[in-house]
Amino acid sequence: MTMKQFSIKTMIRPINLLAAILFLSCILPNENNFIFHHVNGFSQFVISPLSCTQSRSVDRTRLRSVESPDPLMNPWRRSYWALHSQAAADSDSILKGSKLTEQEIDESMDYLAKLINFQLGPVKNPIVDITATNAENEQASTTNNDEDLTAYQLAKGRFVDLATTLQGEQSLENIFLPQQSTPPPDIHIVQNAITSLQSLLIYGMQIGVKGSEEMQKKTVRHLFRAGDPPQEDVGTWIPHWNSDSIRRLKLYRDTRLGTYVLSKLLRKRSAQGAFDLLVDMGVWRKYEDTALLRSGFPTRFLESETIVAKDAEMSTHDPDGILGIRRDLRHHKIYTIDSASTADIDDGISVEVLDGDNDGENKPSRNRYWIHIADVDRWAPRGSELLKVAERRGTSLYLPTMTLCMFPEIMSSGAMSLQSMEDKCALSLGVELNSDGSIDPSSIIMTPSLIHVDYRLTYDQVDEMLDEGVGYTEEWQIGAMLGAATKRRAHRVGRGSTEGMVPFPIPNGMVSATYNDETKEHDVTLKIETTHNSGANMTAGDKGGIFEEHYDPYCSTVSSSQLIVTEMMILAGEAIGKWQKLQAMQSDTSLDGCTQLPNLLELPFRRQPGPEFKSRQRESSQMDFLFSMNKRYPHAWYARRFFNKVTVSEEPGPHFGMGLDCYVQWSSPIRRITDLKVHAAVKRYLRRKRVNEMLQKGLPIPSEVSSMDLGYDVSKIQQTENMDDIDPIDYRAGLGMIFAARPVQSSSSNYWLFEYIRQLVDKSDGEVMFESIVLGCVNQDRFQYAIYVYELGLEYRYLSETGKLEEGKRLWLKVSSVNPKMELLSFSLASRSGGIHAQQSSAPAA
Repeated sequence: MTMKQFSIKTMIRPINLLAAILFLSCILPNENNFIFHHVNGFSQFVISPLSCTQSRSVDRTRLRSVESPDPLMNPWRRSYWALHSQAAADSDSILKGSKLTEQEIDESMDYLAKLINFQLGPVKNPIVDITATNAENEQASTTNNDEDLTAYQLAKGRFVDLATTLQGEQSLENIFLPQQSTPPPDIHIVQNAITSLQSLLIYGMQIGVKGSEEMQKKTVRHLFRAGDPPQEDVGTWIPHWNSDSIRRLKLYRDTRLGTYVLSKLLRKRSAQGAFDLLVDMGVWRKYEDTALLRSGFPTRFLESETIVAKDAEMSTHDPDGILGIRRDLRHHKIYTIDSASTADIDDGISVEVLDGDNDGENKPSRNRYWIHIADVDRWAPRGSELLKVAERRGTSLYLPTMTLCMFPEIMSSGAMSLQSMEDKCALSLGVELNSDGSIDPSSIIMTPSLIHVDYRLTYDQVDEMLDEGVGYTEEWQIGAMLGAATKRRAHRVGRGSTEGMVPFPIPNGMVSATYNDETKEHDVTLKIETTHNSGANMTAGDKGGIFEEHYDPYCSTVSSSQLIVTEMMILAGEAIGKWQKLQAMQSDTSLDGCTQLPNLLELPFRRQPGPEFKSRQRESSQMDFLFSMNKRYPHAWYARRFFNKVTVSEEPGPHFGMGLDCYVQWSSPIRRITDLKVHAAVKRYLRRKRVNEMLQKGLPIPSEVSSMDLGYDVSKIQQTENMDDIDPIDYRAGLGMIFAARPVQSSSSNYWLFEYIRQLVDKSDGEVMFESIVLGCVNQDRFQYAIYVYELGLEYRYLSETGKLEEGKRLWLKVSSVNPKMELLSFSLASRSGGIHAQQSSAPAA
């Protein structure tokens, strides 16, 4: 080989290698492009004119004028041309609705791209404590450029609820910390960069979202508020950023700037591309709950909200005590029964024995059953700042990885919670039962109270006490409550409740995920549970007959303790509705010549009409056939088609599913805003009733009782013509957030259940298979069936590979594919017994 040949070959080979590297780094999706990641610094150093940090040197006018790339252009250059032509097109589309110039967009994107590339480098910005002392801030101001500090200060607070952790929010803010490689830009360039990063985050949240644009809009309609301003122009800087700004950001879902950021960084312009970039940057985790972020639920309490809670904890204002209507029930032996992990305890129960002797007649003693619900209105009254904190959330969210409470922990697990061995404020209801389990309406007592919880018990502890007989001797009250609960269940079943119609409901898989510091992964656990008000739970005391030989090897049965709690809470819901019917409503402002406050009480009754069996004889016969053949889970699945939608009305009406004449939810005021509103309405009614009694007797209204406590302007009490309700309670307000909570919880549970399955697949050398039962046919043409997977507590869809399947047939299915983030899972027949379990036993088909 001559020296000339050697020099030519040595020059050509590196050029070809570099061309191949650049070609692959441009055309492959970046999240899968190992070459780009490993030679990222090298490629940027060699071809700085092509990197996003030098994009302003590219002649964008020439790019727009060329209709197609030169056919003789190198492949990597052609790919580069296509990507930057798209970036130019993205810029054009953004400019159509933007007040920014093309140059300003370019500069802000260049600035943000530099910051992101620095974040992607080997040395990331450290997490800076956002609560740094003033002294630390002053020291920083003497060592850093003013413009750099402005960038960081502008970013602070702009990423609240755009990551599920505080660390994630701080990481996003710290992107704008001063960097030696980043010259201080103009302030409006920083502002647009922050807005663009917000858009990128919104884009990443859309991963896994399915359906048309109209369907996607429906998923965020709960974020709309009357009076919202129109959507701002692209890139508009909002000076005063607050919770409403975050809500509108998620409502409008504008991803245009985010798309442009991805183009600048040569990343795949999709929700998946945005998600992967944010994970690579370290601001999101690979298991980030994007459904939670999309929903608009606050991911944490702000410092200002925590201060509000601390102030409320110190409040001594108690209008019920001032008016003398708070009843002292501390002599009752009160039990709370919850899970061991429950901290926000909002209900307790007790039994009061009443003397049966009446007018000299020797009658047996009788029991009055008390349900005590935490008096949250005492701490978060109408018009209070703490109530606004709760209204922003609407409900507590229970997710596999965490619980997002409606109130800050200092209140939900502290002052409001019915902790044992402490005096607590409650709203208590006492009621007596007839021999058939129905309510004696004349016995109902409703009162604010002061209670003292004696025993904080778990479900397991109560079951143990009953099994060992302690619940019938020393703690006889527990046995008495179990007897009342069993009687109540039989009463409701006799009135046609779903427990009787569907004695074997399909269980659910309850998944939890706990982060393991050693493995840096989540430990996922699964428990299969039957709903607490399931019919198979000793209904009417019958443990034989159809309740024998129920096949489900994984589901835990509903315990006696769960029956007690469930039936007592349902009893409270029916009793408050019956109590409201008996109250004397007063709309007049004068009685016997005395001025009176109008006193009306409206409650949100939950109503559900019964099924239409007569007009659907064929379907009804099929349901009866499934039950007669002991096909219990298929029967439960088929019966759902007869259930009508539950509605909320201020007019009382029957609730078929409960088997009740009326029903009102009010037993969870710490966790649900509508329950808290019921408390406020009931207590206002009782206060006004007491005030009217005082006015009848010529007594003055205590000055400590405010107009908000009563719902009427006390200063106008003599001006009867102006006695308008100053704070009407709207039970429908806030329902959107409650309804939106369900798909968020479902999506989060599905993700971790599928992650549980994925981990099983990764750890297994062979097939991962599960025993399943066919519930029914969903699509006959496609042979698509609803199945229930026993070990997972999962209802899912399965495309039969063998044609038609019979309801109740048990199959062994293997996992074909699983993608937790996209919520995708597919099954196929397992090799075991050809995938079909030979049913040689006499056990029923579930």
